[in-house]
Amino acid sequence: MTDFIRREFHVDDPDKTATIRQDVPAPRPAMPGGNVLYIIGLEGSGKTAVAAHLAQALGGAAHVLPLDGAGAALEAILSAAQNGSPAIIEVPHKLLTSEGLRARISQSGRVLYLMAGVEAIAARQGKSPEEETRLRERLGRQRTAFEPLFMQSLHLLVMADGPLEQVLAEALERVRM
Repeated sequence: MTDFIRREFHVDDPDKTATIRQDVPAPRPAMPGGNVLYIIGLEGSGKTAVAAHLAQALGGAAHVLPLDGAGAALEAILSAAQNGSPAIIEVPHKLLTSEGLRARISQSGRVLYLMAGVEAIAARQGKSPEEETRLRERLGRQRTAFEPLFMQSLHLLVMADGPLEQVLAEALERVRM
């Protein structure tokens, strides 16, 4: 059944060549801003907890971009990050509506998207059933609006539906790869 894996194929088109080896890990594409990491996701996805955990584990500082004056705040953080210590920057989802800011963060650092389901976020909030229903509806609208922006921006992805300890461990593993 797996015999085709061991066969060698030749393609006549010189632009369509690739060598795949199983004994050597595939090279990872270079990512921008080795010491700058942005955390994006819906509200309640765990951005604050993950940013704090990663900052502590990597020996850097955690920052939150403000809704007002985000551009100037980002430039100040990036200037300070040039000394080599990691900067972990939590980006509120509302800021991603700015195409210029999305481009700036994608070019100046790695972007980690905490993808969490609406149900998981609503359940974490521990609210009454009526409040949870309203929260799920609001988060569903936000996810519909912001998911394409998250996908356009990300370099790394962590599923954030599980327990916080699991999300923290997976985020740290992804960032260190």
